[in-house]
Formats: sequence, C-alpha cells, structure tokens
Amino acid sequence: MNTQELILKGLIENDAFSRKTIPYIKVEYFEGAERVVFQMILQYVVAYNKLPSVDVLKIEYESSDIDDTNVVNAINNMSEETEKMEEQWILDKTEEWCKARAMHLAIMESIQIIDGKHKEKSEGAIPDIMTAALAINFDENVGHDYTADAEDRFEFYHRTEERVPFDLDMMNQITKGGAPRKTLNIIMSGCVRPDTKIRVRVRRVLGPNSPSPEPSLP
Repeated sequence: MNTQELILKGLIENDAFSRKTIPYIKVEYFEGAERVVFQMILQYVVAYNKLPSVDVLKIEYESSDIDDTNVVNAINNMSEETEKMEEQWILDKTEEWCKARAMHLAIMESIQIIDGKHKEKSEGAIPDIMTAALAINFDENVGHDYTADAEDRFEFYHRTEERVPFDLDMMNQITKGGAPRKTLNIIMSGCVRPDTKIRVRVRRVLGPNSPSPEPSLP
C-alpha cells in the first residue's frame, strides 16, 4: 500500500486517527481514485458522525453516478488484511504527507500566478499561500489539561522568567516584577473624567545592554 491507501484505510478503521486527521486533510491532497474515495468517506463522516465500512463505501459507489473501475479497486484494496500499524507512526506519516502535498500544491499555484494564468490571485498572494502550506501541524496542544498535565502545569506556574520592570512599584507588585520578555501586554484603565489629560509613555526594550528610548506622547 502507498501512503494514500494507508491513510484511507486508517480513516475507516481507526476512530481516533480519523478525528485527529480529517480536519487537516484536504480533498485536493489526494490524486486519482483515492480522491473520490476520500470524498465519500468525508461525506459519510459529516452526515452521520461515524466511520464508514468498506461495504458502506461499495453501496455509496453503486448508488452514485460514478463509473470508474479504479475507484472500485481502491475500495476493495481497503478490505485487505494488513498488520496493525503503530498509531503514532501512521499519524506522523500522515502529517508528513499532508505537508508535502500542501507544499507541492502551493508551489504549483504560485507558478500559475507568476505565469499570469491564475484568474483570481496576484503575486502578492504568494507569501500567504506558502505560509499556509508551511503551517500545517497536527499538534492540538494549546495549553495544559488540568489533571493529565498536572506536573507540566506545576512547572509552568513556578518557572522563573526574565521580566521588564514597570516604572510604578504597584505594577511591579501586581505582576511580580514586571512583564515577561517576548510577551505582548496591554494595560488599560479608565479616566476619572472624560476631559482628564493623560500622558502615555512608550518604551521598547531591545536588550539588557541596549538603550531604551522613552518618547512621551501627550
């Protein structure tokens, strides 16, 4: 089996694998009959929130207007017995395949734009196209699970960070020494009266040995 076939087989046999990968896999990543089969799988999952079996795919094919023996062969190949694959391995292979296919399609689209053959996009869109292709990542970790990641969470809470102190002692007390470096912070407060005049100080800290310009804005 090639990578496309392995992915399709995983999508109908492994619920955890399917739910992790389907949000990132695009129809255009597949080629040939496998693209048609993936569309059938995706439509079934969206409609019933369950994975289709090989028999279901055969019935869906027979009830469609598709007439392609390659699609039939692709569906039949999914019923072949194979050795159980390590889940993380097939997940990593799928991520690599998605990245490679996304980059290939991004390059092909960029060439069309450069040649003036793209009807909708100009050369200014190329950086965004390439950035989107490079950004594919199956890692869904956006924080700490309260119980499962208790040790990592404890370490995060007690991590010592280099901080940039404020000019106000009270702010340093509230933030425990200032704002951590390489973070974006916004501090807001309300004025006592609408006509109260305030002064805003902007300071950019470049490094421990760099000068810190402090322009004042009225």
